[in-house]
Amino acid sequence: VRSAIKYDTFKKGEADTVRRIIEHIELVSLKKSAEGFNRVNFSVGVLNCFFICWVLGAYPEHIWLLYLIEAVYFIPRKFYNMWRAKPLNQAFYYLDFCWCMNFTAFALILLLVFSGVVAHDEGLVSDVARKSFFNAMMGVACGTLMGANIVLPFVACMFHDVNTMTGLFIHLMPPMVMYTFMWHSAEIKEHWPYIFHLTYLEGLKYFPEEGIFFTPGDGLDSVAGSSVALYFLWWIPYVCFQLLVGIDLPKKIKDDGTPAKPVWDTVFHSTMRQGLCITLGKVFRGRSKKDSIALCMEND
Repeated sequence: VRSAIKYDTFKKGEADTVRRIIEHIELVSLKKSAEGFNRVNFSVGVLNCFFICWVLGAYPEHIWLLYLIEAVYFIPRKFYNMWRAKPLNQAFYYLDFCWCMNFTAFALILLLVFSGVVAHDEGLVSDVARKSFFNAMMGVACGTLMGANIVLPFVACMFHDVNTMTGLFIHLMPPMVMYTFMWHSAEIKEHWPYIFHLTYLEGLKYFPEEGIFFTPGDGLDSVAGSSVALYFLWWIPYVCFQLLVGIDLPKKIKDDGTPAKPVWDTVFHSTMRQGLCITLGKVFRGRSKKDSIALCMEND
């Protein structure tokens, strides 16, 4: 009798465990479905990656055009998702360096297209400006953005997830475009002679004459000098915005101690919530993990 009771108790506990596992699996499945995980989205994501690789290999002179075309879908769709993000609106994420550099690349390419197609290449964009643009974008695309593919954990390939694939798109496509400009310049100039001149590639300099150590603003005729200058053109206004406005946007408690109703999030606060606040608090402030987690919860 005792054995039967123990067996029934074990079977009941086992059934409860299996039930909880099944319920958890169903919750995960519903969450993934809400994020767009289905056969259609997954298949489209896979096919799109194959298509990009095919264009890069078969028609590298047109990869810049594919970059613009795909951006027309990815960028607005990502913004729509960030605008509707809960609990905080993530629209200010577009002020991040990588996003701003992609917007700069779009603007420069469209300017060159306008100069070549509409203005018939009548000196709207000088050769000096073209060289400076190229140097700056070469350093940013093949430096910061390319490195982000290796370092940042959220730059991943999840075929069904538009948000993740857009993050991969803005970090991986610019280096691919610059690769074609460097190694397929003859084909590009043949098919798009009025848009891309690329006459400055033979005299391309990667570092200023002073060497690898130089003052920002020097060596603007080099890749490193131009890209560093472009970085500070973003960094100065971004830091001013973050210090004057952004630092208080997601705070849940006002300075006077009263509750706040935050609406907007920032990349800075999102990064801090992912564990950086705990590490920095421990190393530089001697703060306990509990206190750091409390600050993260309050976005303070």
